[in-house]
Amino acid sequence: MFSSINHRFRLGAYFGAYLGAVLGGIVWSSPLSADAVARAAQPAKSLDTILVTAKRQADAEADEEVRGQVESALHADPFFNDEHVTVTIKDGVVTLHGIVFDEWDLRAVKRIAWRIPGVKRVVNDLEIKLGGE
Repeated sequence: MFSSINHRFRLGAYFGAYLGAVLGGIVWSSPLSADAVARAAQPAKSLDTILVTAKRQADAEADEEVRGQVESALHADPFFNDEHVTVTIKDGVVTLHGIVFDEWDLRAVKRIAWRIPGVKRVVNDLEIKLGGE
């Protein structure tokens, strides 16, 4: 009876050690070939130097098209007076310059500009003149 329990205990211990090795990341494999050992001993080749010769040029035509769409959308909105707002754009970043008359106009102009495809960011450079002063 004790030998049976002892045998089961040993098998459990071996299985536990095997399972621990597998879960622990130990991998049993065949011995390395002479080629593999020689390749591992060679120093790594250096990477070629990357030389940046030019910066990415902004697409002026696309920016001009987006600027025109933003201005058209501002002019087309019946609840927003666009007389005192100018739009500039560079690399998809729209900057709004000028005067608005209240907080609602400020929110509206930013909302209208964000709706245009190609706008990556809206920068507010607007001044609020309360009551049109």
